[in-house]
Amino acid sequence: MKPLSGLRVAEIFAPDTPVPVRLAGAFAGRMLADFGARVSFQPPAPGDALLRLHPVVDGHSACWDFVSAGKHAVAAAPGDLLKDQDALIVDEASHATLDTATGAAAAAILSLFPDDSQARPGSEFTVLATSGILDLIGDPEREPLQLAGHQAAYSAGLAAFTGLLAALCQKQAGTAGKEVVRVNLIDTMLWVNWKSVIAGLDPAGAPTRPGKAAEWQTIRCADGWLALVYQSGDWPALRDLAGEPALHEPRFATHAARRAHGRELAAILEAGLSRHTRAEIRALAAARRLPLGGVWSVAELLKDPHYLARGVFAAAPGKGTMLSQPVVWNGQRLMPGGLPHA
Repeated sequence: MKPLSGLRVAEIFAPDTPVPVRLAGAFAGRMLADFGARVSFQPPAPGDALLRLHPVVDGHSACWDFVSAGKHAVAAAPGDLLKDQDALIVDEASHATLDTATGAAAAAILSLFPDDSQARPGSEFTVLATSGILDLIGDPEREPLQLAGHQAAYSAGLAAFTGLLAALCQKQAGTAGKEVVRVNLIDTMLWVNWKSVIAGLDPAGAPTRPGKAAEWQTIRCADGWLALVYQSGDWPALRDLAGEPALHEPRFATHAARRAHGRELAAILEAGLSRHTRAEIRALAAARRLPLGGVWSVAELLKDPHYLARGVFAAAPGKGTMLSQPVVWNGQRLMPGGLPHA
C-alpha cells in the first residue's frame, strides 16, 4: 500500500488562471497521486494552453502527460468536484468563490503574485525576471532568455505538495478548522534565488550575469557541450587535464587572476578540452575528482548506467517512460498507476 492511499484530493482551477499556476498545481497533484492519493481534476478543454505545452510528442504535450499521470479526469462542475474531498489544490479566485468551508480538511492555494494583483498578466518568464533568476545567467550584451523547462512552476508545485502534506499532518494531530497553505510563484523563486538576496546586502551589490567573463562556463568539446564548474582547489587538476601550456602563465596563477581573465581562460580551456568527447572528459574528470559535467540529451540520459541503476526512469502505464519520484519511500520509488519498484 502506498503512503497516501485513501486520501482524496481535487484540483480546481479557473480556465483563466495563468498557465504556470495551473501547471504548479498539476505537478503538486501528480506527486500526491504517485504516493497513492486519488487526485481528481477537470480535463482541459480542447485547444487549452496546457495541452500545447512543449515538448509535443505524437501530437500530445509530454509535459501535460507527465503532470496528469495517475490522476482521474472528472467532467464535473467545480462545486460537484469539491464534494467528499480530503484536500484541495486550487487557485486564489476559485477558492474565493467556491464553498470551501466544508468538506476538505486542507487546501493549497496557488497564485502568481504574493499580493492582490492576481489579475495582472504574467508568465514563467515574468516570474523568473521579477525574482532575479534571469539576472544570474546569460550574456549581459544580449536580452535575457527564457530558461528551458518549467523551473518556476515545478518549484511552486513542490512547495504546494510539501505544504499540503504538512497541513494534513496538522489535521491528523487534531488541529481545529481547515488548514490552508498559500504558495505563489514569485516568493517561491525568491527563495530559490536566496543567495542573491543575501549577496544584495554586500556593498558591492548582488551578483549579475557576467556572460563570457564568468568563472563557470559552458564550453564546446569534441561531441557537444561541457559544463565547466570547479572550485579554486580544483585548478591544478583542471589545468593538467586541459593540457594547454598557456594555462601555466602567471595571469592564471591565482583565483583572482583567473577571474580577471575569465574570457581568455575559457577560450584556452575550450581549446584543450575540445580534443575529448563528453564521455572521455567524464572519465578523466572522475579520475581527478573534478566536478565537470557533459550536457546530455534526454535519449542519452535514458541509457545512462547511473540513472538506470538508481531507477530514475520507469515505465508508467499508458504514458511511456517517465521520471520516477525524486524520493525513496522505504527503499522504493513510486510511480503513477503502478506498484512501487525498487
